[in-house]
Amino acid sequence: MKFQFRIYNLEVVDCSSCFNTIFPDPETREILLQIILKVCESDVIAAIGSFNFRLDTIEFQSPSVAGTDDEDWKKNNSKYDLHSDENAKKNKIAGLIVEKEEYARNRIANLKYFRSNKTKKAYYIKPGLDGIRKGIGYIRQLYNNQKADLPEYLKNMKLQHFTFSAGVIWEMNVSFRQERETGNYDFIDYERDNIEGSSDESGFGFSFGNFGGDEDIYRSEYYLDHLNNITKVLDEVAPGKYMAGPDEMKDLLEYELLKKEGRKLVVGDEENYKEKFDQYLIDTSVRDYEEDYEEILRKEYFSLKEKADRGEKLTYTEQQDLEYNRKLVKAIDKKRGKFKLS
Repeated sequence: MKFQFRIYNLEVVDCSSCFNTIFPDPETREILLQIILKVCESDVIAAIGSFNFRLDTIEFQSPSVAGTDDEDWKKNNSKYDLHSDENAKKNKIAGLIVEKEEYARNRIANLKYFRSNKTKKAYYIKPGLDGIRKGIGYIRQLYNNQKADLPEYLKNMKLQHFTFSAGVIWEMNVSFRQERETGNYDFIDYERDNIEGSSDESGFGFSFGNFGGDEDIYRSEYYLDHLNNITKVLDEVAPGKYMAGPDEMKDLLEYELLKKEGRKLVVGDEENYKEKFDQYLIDTSVRDYEEDYEEILRKEYFSLKEKADRGEKLTYTEQQDLEYNRKLVKAIDKKRGKFKLS
């Protein structure tokens, strides 16, 4: 399961606060760059995988980075190095296999297909924190028109927009990813464990993807500590202005599954958590139902209900469906302001 996190602007009181609709200007661009850097440098991230920056039509790509379960490394280990020294630890690539520079440069220089259709050319950038700091340095130099030390291919650029994406191993997930005997990481899940930032036509945004979880994730201490530690990092950039939280934070607060205590998110109504979580799932699941589908569910419910009312024996599955559909129909009627359920 993937949990997407957002940064909520606490100074915006309407619904736009959860979409980070802060239009780019020098201050917000710098805030975004600081967030990217501070989060990557902080203890909330244990290791950094492959990443890329896109600066208008130019993309910077790091070498391929993977865990020791990677099949390509097992077949072609001459192309990769397993990093483990002190410099690798400081660079947040210790315990990971990294494509050797000569192979990475050659691969990236000959790319024909890019992550974005806006990209015209890609260039190599160092792995880990060193490369992230370098990429952020390029962006700052371009926006501040300090181009003397830039590569030649960047000196004529008038930068408008940039994006950033990286696969990471979150500190909260180290126990799931790290081999105890060696300290190496087995793999990085780029689809689910990532950070992304953008400053483009639609505004300013930053999001987190995170592996793991079930219905108890919102009351798991390690998960809430993770969010609260990210908020601490955000406070270093803009004190009191931003807060890390799940995509569903508004609903989770409304259903008292979470609550705020100062700058922290904590478990809400612990005693009635299961009941409220079930209601939250039902109510939020019906929000996007089409009316035709709602009527199908309604008919299924009343068909089973009439069968039960006649005294006919229901199968175990029918009993489960009856109870679940009862909750769905109740939520549908509540959504539409109806009171048909009997």
